Amino acid sequence: MAPCGLHLTALRNINLFVGFIWTYNVIEQSYKSKFKKNINGFVFRFAITLLIIVYISKKLDWSELVRQLIVADPFWLTIACLLFGLVNLLAALRWWFLLLVQGIHLPVLTVTMITFIGQFFNSFLLGAIGGDIIKALYVQKYAPNHKTYATLSIIMDRAIGLMILIFGSLISMFWQFRNNAESSQMSTIMYALLGIFSISSIVGLLLIFIPFQRFPARLRKLVDLIPHKHIFKLMISGFRQHGVALKLTLASMAMGIILTIVLIAACYSIAIAIGLGVTYLQMLIIMTVVICVVSLPISIGGHGVREGAFIIMFSAFGLVSIGQQMGKGGELVILFSLLFFTIPLFWSIVGGIIYLSFRHDYSLTVLKDI
Repeated sequence: MAPCGLHLTALRNINLFVGFIWTYNVIEQSYKSKFKKNINGFVFRFAITLLIIVYISKKLDWSELVRQLIVADPFWLTIACLLFGLVNLLAALRWWFLLLVQGIHLPVLTVTMITFIGQFFNSFLLGAIGGDIIKALYVQKYAPNHKTYATLSIIMDRAIGLMILIFGSLISMFWQFRNNAESSQMSTIMYALLGIFSISSIVGLLLIFIPFQRFPARLRKLVDLIPHKHIFKLMISGFRQHGVALKLTLASMAMGIILTIVLIAACYSIAIAIGLGVTYLQMLIIMTVVICVVSLPISIGGHGVREGAFIIMFSAFGLVSIGQQMGKGGELVILFSLLFFTIPLFWSIVGGIIYLSFRHDYSLTVLKDI
């Protein structure tokens, strides 16, 4: 019986390897086709990334940065790592509620494992978009007749997270305006975030509570001109489910709020570890702006732009002085950015291990018609 068991184990390992190669090839082919169509955009983003990294690198005192890393408090770095793990668990719960909104009933453990797998692909393949593609592929296999709604759940997952961040930052900014002299320097950022939040909220509420048939005739005619308009209409239908399943939507938002609190606590722990004097509310504002900036297709994976955004935001609170040289605290800010990127990689590796051991039982799904 032992040889038979060995054969089964070997066969399973081969299947895992083939599955990984297939998944990678699907993403690679998709990426290559988009790359060929958007070669100019890629070159532009690559140039921006390279220029920013070179510019910042020349102004850094690398020996000082290494020294600050050596004296960083390992206790608070460990706390930050654990909190980032909790962020992934909360993200899985938030997404699980959004899947329920769309009538896709998967076990919470399965959704958690897919979330960690997505985090692995986020870090080691195509950036944030790569993980979303993987999550969409998995859910579409579990729910082949709900592909559009499965994809919508991922889009809403991103949108809810960003909106909660922006809302929390706006509240924090009003508090900063009331207590800090630096508030005038933040007014432009506050108005920009307020504009994004207001427009997004209005559009979202209209889509949730007003049937598409009641939209102005001209707008409906414009929708008819959109390629694959049936998919767009399905997306609107799925979006309106958030009004029907309001309790589940509110549950996902509650998870999002807790997730945001934990995420900022993780970042705050990194700041404590390296002696970067920033308050929790300041960290909330800084992270919101940086995440918004990094989400823009300016650079590759947000590299370079992320560091530049951190420098600008920390300087807005007087923690960094920008001049001919990086200035006081500049190395700390870059170290913070590097740790913010590298510490969550531990959980990405965990996601890779989960991927290799994940049991793909696509019969687990329970679907409900919308």
